[in-house]
Amino acid sequence: MVPDIYIGENWYSLEEVFKSFSDKECGALDIFLGIPRSAPEDGNVKQLEYEAYVSMAEKVIKEIIEEAKEKFKIKHAIVHHRTGTVPVGVPSFLVAVWAGHRQEAFIACRYIVDEVKARAPIWKKEVFLSGGEKWK
Repeated sequence: MVPDIYIGENWYSLEEVFKSFSDKECGALDIFLGIPRSAPEDGNVKQLEYEAYVSMAEKVIKEIIEEAKEKFKIKHAIVHHRTGTVPVGVPSFLVAVWAGHRQEAFIACRYIVDEVKARAPIWKKEVFLSGGEKWK
């Protein structure tokens, strides 16, 4: 079973996420995947190391999902965030939103992504190919 909110080292496949919720009134599913990248302007990141205050992050994310349901009239949302070491190119953050129509799904997904990044106590350390590190 795929949890609605998950913070940890495991990862659920997109197929598992897709199959985890069904509602005949939903005509849209919007999915955002955050994937660590490496680029010269970012210092050539090798990997990200995530830490979280898990119980507080889960509480905050639950509040954000409830806000999105009320504001945008979505039916369901899932938020997953990895902890631990995540190499470049491997997904670390997932938001999936089911709604009656695409516009609600798009806007709610963006809202949830932005609010989780701003409010949830999840931190990342960038580890660079040069051997340097920086917390963000």
